[in-house]
Amino acid sequence: MNKNFLDVTKRAKYYQIGEANSSIKKVWMVFHGYAMLSEFFIKKFNVLNDGETLIVAPEALNRFYITENFSRVGASWMTKEDRENDILENNRYIESLYQKIVEQIGHLNFELNVLGFSQGSPTGCRWVFSSQINVKNLLIWAGDIPKDTLIEKNKSKWSDLNTYLVMGKKDQLITKELSDKFEKIISDYGLDYSLISYDGDHRIFPDVLKSISNNFKND
Repeated sequence: MNKNFLDVTKRAKYYQIGEANSSIKKVWMVFHGYAMLSEFFIKKFNVLNDGETLIVAPEALNRFYITENFSRVGASWMTKEDRENDILENNRYIESLYQKIVEQIGHLNFELNVLGFSQGSPTGCRWVFSSQINVKNLLIWAGDIPKDTLIEKNKSKWSDLNTYLVMGKKDQLITKELSDKFEKIISDYGLDYSLISYDGDHRIFPDVLKSISNNFKND
C-alpha cells in the first residue's frame, strides 16, 4: 500500500478588525488556539482598534465538532498525522493572506506584530521563519516556540525582533515541569526574550494585551 498526495485548492476563512487601507500604521496577525474559531478569538483584540491598526485572524483549515451533541465547532492547525504537510499548508495559506493584506494596504510602512495563542504559537512562529517578512514584535501567549525554528540560520532574524513570552500564573494547561523544560530549550539556544506574567488562566486577557502593546520596545 502506497501513500500518495494531491494538491487541491481550499477556501480559507479569516476575520479582521479595521480596514486595510493606506492609513494603516500597525498590523497584527493573530493565531487562535486548539478547538477555537477566529470569529470569536478576534474579539479579544478589539482593545487594539484605534483606526490605524489592522488585526487579522486566520482560521485553521481543519475543523471538527467539540461537543457530543454537535452544537459547537472548533478548528486545529495540525495534528501528529501528516504533520509536515499541515505545516507546509499553513505557511502557504498565511503567507498568501498576508500578501493580500499588504496589497490592500498599498505599502509596507507599518509595524508588523505577530501573536500566537496556545497551539497558534508554533504556527505563527513557523510562518515568521518561513517568510521574508520583517516582524517587530512576536508574542508567544500560553504556548511554546517550535524547536525547528530554533536553528542556527534563524539566529539573526530572532535577534532582529522583540520576543515576548506571556504566561498566566493560573494556567491549568502549563505545568511547572513543562514551563521549566521550555525555558531550558530557549535558554540553551540563547534566545533573548521578555517574560510577562499575568494573574490569570489559559486565555487572552484584553487588558493585559493592551498593557503589553503600550509598552513595546521602541528599538
